Amino acid sequence: MLKPALAIMSRAPSKKGKSRLGAVLSPAQREALQWAFLEDTLDKVSRLTEFERYLAVTPSGDINKLAEKLEFGGRVMPQSGGNLGQRMHNIAERLFLTGHAPVILIGTDVPALSPSYLQKALYLLEQSDLVFGPALDGGYCLIGMRYFEGRVFSGISWGSERVLAETLNICEENKLSYGLLESLMDIDRPCDLLALMRQYENKKKDLEVIPTRTIRFLESIEIGNLLYEEH
Repeated sequence: MLKPALAIMSRAPSKKGKSRLGAVLSPAQREALQWAFLEDTLDKVSRLTEFERYLAVTPSGDINKLAEKLEFGGRVMPQSGGNLGQRMHNIAERLFLTGHAPVILIGTDVPALSPSYLQKALYLLEQSDLVFGPALDGGYCLIGMRYFEGRVFSGISWGSERVLAETLNICEENKLSYGLLESLMDIDRPCDLLALMRQYENKKKDLEVIPTRTIRFLESIEIGNLLYEEH
């Protein structure tokens, strides 16, 4: 049996990404922010020797671009087509078939996600079939599996505030045990950017790992002033 696998699910940064931030960020700024998210996430997971690390990329044609630009000690692999659930299903299944167990999937747009958060997820998988990291918007920023369970990716209203609730209903209907981590904020809306800066300013002495590139970017564009001007 191989080490546990940690897969970072990432879209290749682009000017079209994070469109809901378009009210305050230009296309070029949105792309720069996505690079900051991704590189900060890779920095965090580089500290975790207990995992075999993977970067799962969509669209698959951008794999070489990411591999050339990033310093990543893990493996880069393509995501398949389909919706988010289908893509997560396929990545998790491939990693289990490779011989990894457990398998944990995360995104890149959760700056507060820390190495210890991932270690706690691994610990909870010693006691439960699955583990989830709830997001404040009703989704989840982490899913971990002790063994492959594809049912949790079917019939979900992806992109809605019901994602986690629907997934937990599937767990309960199928008698799958699960653990829940602390809820974290992902970054999708302009107000999330301001909340992130306030969180950083109020708690930076207590943060396990500061998302340096993301904070530097937000400081460079004076995000507080931008949001004030927007309103």
